[in-house]
Amino acid sequence: MKIKILLNTNPFFSASASANRWLTLIEGLNDLKVAVQIVVVGNYQSKDEKQENKKNSSINRIEIKYLTSKIVSGLWQRRYYTYIGKYFQALRIKIRLRKEIQNFDGILWAENDLTIWKIISNISNKSFKLITEMSEFLDIHKYNKVNALQNRAADAKQAYFENRYINKLDGFVLMTKTLLEYYNTFNNHPPLLHLPMTVDFERFQKQIDPPLEFKKPYIAYVGVMNDAKDGINILIEAFYKISKNYPKLKLYLVGGWDYDTPSHQEFIKELELEDRVYLVGEYPRDTIPSIICNAKLLALPRPDSKQAQGGFPTKLGEYLATGRPVCATTVGEIPEYLEDKKSVYFAKPGSVKSFANSISNVLKDDEQANNVGEQGKKIAELYFNKKTQSKTLYNFLKQL
Repeated sequence: MKIKILLNTNPFFSASASANRWLTLIEGLNDLKVAVQIVVVGNYQSKDEKQENKKNSSINRIEIKYLTSKIVSGLWQRRYYTYIGKYFQALRIKIRLRKEIQNFDGILWAENDLTIWKIISNISNKSFKLITEMSEFLDIHKYNKVNALQNRAADAKQAYFENRYINKLDGFVLMTKTLLEYYNTFNNHPPLLHLPMTVDFERFQKQIDPPLEFKKPYIAYVGVMNDAKDGINILIEAFYKISKNYPKLKLYLVGGWDYDTPSHQEFIKELELEDRVYLVGEYPRDTIPSIICNAKLLALPRPDSKQAQGGFPTKLGEYLATGRPVCATTVGEIPEYLEDKKSVYFAKPGSVKSFANSISNVLKDDEQANNVGEQGKKIAELYFNKKTQSKTLYNFLKQL
């Protein structure tokens, strides 16, 4: 079996949830002797990435090919190329990508990108089997803070997928049962596979100290600094409520700049928590395990939302894989896997008081917290293990 995967960025050089999902599935298939090739349609994200990956390279037998040699790094440069710059590259990329897939006779797996979808759709007499994967609803932009350009782009993407692209698919992989039920209502939909989130447990087995700036004991959150998606404002206020009882405890928020970041900075200052709560920015993917494995507890105060209902947080699987106690909210399908005070400490979504109580329950009994953390790890090994889920995916693709 051979698979060609079309991505805008190389997942080996990203710490995002999407990259982690891609890597677990790609590496899992590679372990099963599937010939995997990643075709990077977008630009290099750094000089280091370009230096380590020329036009063609490989990592553990996974072939990687870039269609462009341009470096686009930094927030504002990425934004420019997202909305303007990419159109100057579009024709050249389109020609190269069409040539890349025109006569391919394996399984073509394309990232959820409108430009890539349109290029694939215009291939006549295709010899490949086409699949895609979805981890959340396509209309979540309607409920989150986005600008007018993002809104228009997201509307166009959803319309194209649901009206044209889905019927071109030979297979459709979905992270949650909620998404499976939704797309099952579409006429002439392709074969569907429910494939829960996946975790590479080997990343979390080594005992390594965190970066020097992380001072124990601490609570850690890793992800998007967004209130609507993950409730960062709730976490900051919940920490404030318990902070006087635990004067040595700190809170580290790990993630890049977001629309809500300025309000978080002001809120931390207003609560006089500048020496207790730290917005530390992004860290490389290989550093994240050391950060979360050394935390006193791991926090996921996700509020109830359309995104939470259809998706499943990749960071939760990684949290659980550490064996550390986790505080999370009862949103989406999370309660289908975990049990309060048995494998997780639950809180009501949107409630500062409830999340503060959840944190307190962890801190007041170390022995119980450690037991809950270990049980959470066992649940993750049972349902989210990369090796198990890769075999499920392999069998699905084999049928195609």
